Amino acid sequence: MDSLRTLSGVNIDALAEAFTQSEDVLSQMLTLFLLQVPERLAEIDSGLNSDHEIARKALHSMVNIAGAIRAYGLAELAKHVGESLKLGDEALARSQAEDLRREAAYVQVQVRGMLEALAVEPKHLWLTRFTL
Repeated sequence: MDSLRTLSGVNIDALAEAFTQSEDVLSQMLTLFLLQVPERLAEIDSGLNSDHEIARKALHSMVNIAGAIRAYGLAELAKHVGESLKLGDEALARSQAEDLRREAAYVQVQVRGMLEALAVEPKHLWLTRFTL
């Protein structure tokens, strides 16, 4: 996977479709995402170095939490890393994990911005675009 790939972030339109009128639930999900992502990334790193099963479980969890907040690119990257590990291609998995970390960092920035917007005025969240 090319390390210069474009960051995709959260699909705001899909998020709005799912959570308009449920911004309180969205706020909880975004907060949970911010709490879980650093843990999953640490488990992935640790698992890549010692126990691929730990990494694969953390990657599966990453797919779920990323999909829940419509961070589809992050979910796809986690799937790719898991597939590479399953095929025994550790070098490719490590390369893909670098892309995964970059995408996760980008999504975390977006999520923090969304949480700030939700704290000010929930309905205005959908009028804002969170890109770098």
